[in-house]
Amino acid sequence: MATVSSSITGNISEQEYKRRIKAWTMYDWANSAFATTILAAVLPIYYSQVAGATLASPALATAYWARGLSISLFISALLSPILGTISDVMRGKKRFLSFFIGIGVLGTGLMILIKEGDWLLASILFIVGRVGFTAANVFYDALLPHVAREEDRDSVSTRGYAMGYLGGGILLALNVVMLQVLPGTWGARFSFLSVAIWWAVFSIPVLRRVPEPPSATEKLSPGESVVAVSFKRLWQTFKDIRQYADLFKFLLAFLIYNDGIGTIIGVAAIYGAELGFGSTEMVLALLLVQFVGIPFSLIFGRLPSQGESRRPLYLAFIVYNLFALPLAGSFSMRLLPADMTSNIGVIIGLIIAVETIGLLLAYLLGKPLFSGMAEKMDAKNGILLALLMYTIIAAWGYQLNSVIEFWFLAWMVAVVQGGSQALSRSLYASMSPASKSGEFFGLFGIMEKFSAILGPLLFSAAVMMFNSSRPAVLSLVAFFIVGGGILMTVNVEKGRRIAREEDARLLQPEISS
Repeated sequence: MATVSSSITGNISEQEYKRRIKAWTMYDWANSAFATTILAAVLPIYYSQVAGATLASPALATAYWARGLSISLFISALLSPILGTISDVMRGKKRFLSFFIGIGVLGTGLMILIKEGDWLLASILFIVGRVGFTAANVFYDALLPHVAREEDRDSVSTRGYAMGYLGGGILLALNVVMLQVLPGTWGARFSFLSVAIWWAVFSIPVLRRVPEPPSATEKLSPGESVVAVSFKRLWQTFKDIRQYADLFKFLLAFLIYNDGIGTIIGVAAIYGAELGFGSTEMVLALLLVQFVGIPFSLIFGRLPSQGESRRPLYLAFIVYNLFALPLAGSFSMRLLPADMTSNIGVIIGLIIAVETIGLLLAYLLGKPLFSGMAEKMDAKNGILLALLMYTIIAAWGYQLNSVIEFWFLAWMVAVVQGGSQALSRSLYASMSPASKSGEFFGLFGIMEKFSAILGPLLFSAAVMMFNSSRPAVLSLVAFFIVGGGILMTVNVEKGRRIAREEDARLLQPEISS
């Protein structure tokens, strides 16, 4: 059995390297349209009010929606590690990526056919679209260690998230206009079609520009099949779990803290509605998170960059937001007249004033006060800082009482959401053998899927126990504390060394046997 040569980033010009980075990040721009319009904003409401209008009750429509979500996640979790390993063996990451993009685009585009009472069709098409979306992400993420050099992965991963926020936010804003302008259900239905077109068109760069990474296996022995070899290698990875002890410790930490992050994302709208906030405020807050998340994702990506001279300034600005946003939100609620605490213009003006003061303080005090801390700020510590912010978000959400606090809280989520997830992706990539990126990102995908299932289930149990969402929101603090505690025990350098040794073993050219 022969092995092949190493990374695809080695012998290319700097110009070509930058083109590949841009092409890779454009896929975040492409598929985030599905995340915003289909998963978060338009389809859930359309499913409840139109597709499920003929069902016995809105609660039944919600139950069917949740069931479709669970089925799609289960299918994706089942497929991810198997197909990821097959893509390593047969050199097929881009083929699988293009296949699942096609599946997702087809399922999403056909949603234009959904009319009143078509809850079953909506469920089927949603499952098809979601499977395509989540499975394609496995192969997209698996390209990261082949596209970006090790020293660039944190910034490239966060750049991808920033592009996703921008792309998803722009199309969602256009879709909101379509919902207001087009008659009847056509605004929503054309929104679904626009997601499919957007996703398909902006996926072209990654499929054209990024080359297929080398496989760890160039030639199969007589009588061997790709599927059999893939299952054998996946089983061997589980048997060798001690070899990858730090990588799997990180996966456990990620499963736990991402449960909390995913639950905050998933229940934010319904929690706000329970507290009496209007649907317009919810959509605008979602758009705010999309656009504000862009610069903060890039800032988090710069924190681990050793050659970045402005790291102390960035760190100071993040730490400032950690304390200033909760304090400013609480004091504004107490000091402003009641009629001004729900005025969106006044609220945004206050937030901008708070951020302007933060930028000024970071510029003046960043280097004197934060230089030493910034030197220690790697991807792991960046995630730990993000988890501290999420802990404050969950505790603050427990006592949330006013519209103005809701907006300040949404801004704080925007500060941390993209950076925490992007640094998790790049840190995991750095500890995974590039030769097994499909397999290992398949396992990473499983953890993401379980995060989307377990967190909401535990949240729901807490609501049932206390008959209120407030204690359930507070209980999310435990996810961040426990996940962060496990993350602190991960020896990142040891994990990276083992990944490099595995790549050297699998990708070192040998004479065919």
